[in-house]
Amino acid sequence: MEITPTRDVYNPVLRRREVTFFADRGVAATPGLYNVRKQLAARYGAVEELVFVRRLETLTGTTRAVGEAEIYDSVEDAESLVPKYIVARNLADRHKAKEGE
Repeated sequence: MEITPTRDVYNPVLRRREVTFFADRGVAATPGLYNVRKQLAARYGAVEELVFVRRLETLTGTTRAVGEAEIYDSVEDAESLVPKYIVARNLADRHKAKEGE
């Protein structure tokens, strides 16, 4: 899977990087949030726990997905700004991916 950022903006008020991206998956299945988080963290030199994928959906009829993610400066910022359902969704996918390994 290859991630190509289309928009990368730092928001100083909320102390986070906001990234919109394409994830080209080739012939593989739709990428899981855990794999996308891991690649975004590696690309931006961030800790994986500070990366939250808010949206990831496959474009109809293609092998490309479009997504939005936020990369926070600190755990405190993430805890106060990221909705609980987004945290749960990102962590649940992490546990699913580790069970499958």
